[in-house]
Amino acid sequence: MNSVFVYCELEGQEVTEVSQELLTKGRKLANTLGVKLEAVAAGDGIKGKVEEQILPYGVDVLHIFDAKGLSPY
Repeated sequence: MNSVFVYCELEGQEVTEVSQELLTKGRKLANTLGVKLEAVAAGDGIKGKVEEQILPYGVDVLHIFDAKGLSPY
């Protein structure tokens, strides 16, 4: 199964503007290809904070990796 993946860059617990732009373009590409849009976010203390910033872009699957060792990625 194919998907379009977008890695979301974070500044603290905020999704950066460039990542929001990529999510928009990723949704359009996924629609064109007939596949899912999946997003990846990694950081510390982000669970419960980034979902509401990412899911409105039409993300089908959101992968969140939340651990102290993942900051500032």
